[in-house]
Amino acid sequence: MPDINAEELLRKAWGEFCGDYDKKVREYSKSEFVRSREQAKDEHWILWNEHDLMVQFGRFFYEQLAKNSLSGIEMHIDIKLKYSSFKGYKFRPRLKDLRKELGKVPEVDLIIAQEDSPEKFLLCAEAKCFHYSGDRYERTAKGDIEKDLKRLVTIRDLEISESVIFILFDDYYWIQNEDIESMAEKACKEHNITLLKHNSKAKLERWK
Repeated sequence: MPDINAEELLRKAWGEFCGDYDKKVREYSKSEFVRSREQAKDEHWILWNEHDLMVQFGRFFYEQLAKNSLSGIEMHIDIKLKYSSFKGYKFRPRLKDLRKELGKVPEVDLIIAQEDSPEKFLLCAEAKCFHYSGDRYERTAKGDIEKDLKRLVTIRDLEISESVIFILFDDYYWIQNEDIESMAEKACKEHNITLLKHNSKAKLERWK
């Protein structure tokens, strides 16, 4: 398998995605439809949920692949790591250990794989796109982040993926003056996991 730094490609794609997001929401905030800062704050342009985040982000990742003339690499979204789904992969026996460690078959938000290789994944990532309070139904934002990080740590330790990343897009907590980014930074540092983060402050720049 060729030497591919999927993490570096993802970092570059994230930077381009964030720049594009900021540019678009600045324009959307100038629409005649948007009449106040409070209205702009409550709008969730471009990203309505985590699936949207992965789809939008994916566009820029594939652009990075093209720029670097890389082929045979694909991005997969919302994949369950079931033993029966990965026949022929060298890490397949470890999927049983993964299920045992986590108490269930985990679903991964993002997998980057070399399609013509039976080796471990190039990268796995979990994403959180906060557009409302996670503090509901006995869930908390901190708990959700820790759950995702445990999944990533286990995948990494079982050598199912070469690299793992946590992605945070915050369109709620920073508005409420809660430092969700610092919480994620601290948790990722503790687990030695790369964090890609951004928020939606650009949509309020019109009202500075």
